[in-house]
Amino acid sequence: MDSNAWPATSAGQVKAVQALLREMRFYESDPDGRMGPATRAAIREYEGLAGLKVTGQANRELFDSLKEMQLLMKPKPKDGSN
Repeated sequence: MDSNAWPATSAGQVKAVQALLREMRFYESDPDGRMGPATRAAIREYEGLAGLKVTGQANRELFDSLKEMQLLMKPKPKDGSN
């Protein structure tokens, strides 16, 4: 599965969002594809901090924002090489 592509199934979408939220320390549990209270809370927290409309739902806008944030948070090479 391409981790940069928006999954086709709703469970896959939730799992992808959970994995990204966990990587950024908004979500603590293992990604399971289930939309429970902890997932909704993590999504709402991220949406609020990212300036997105707070919905608590896994959607494409959220996924794209998380992917963009993931890129911004990646460590840059320290030796100046590209």
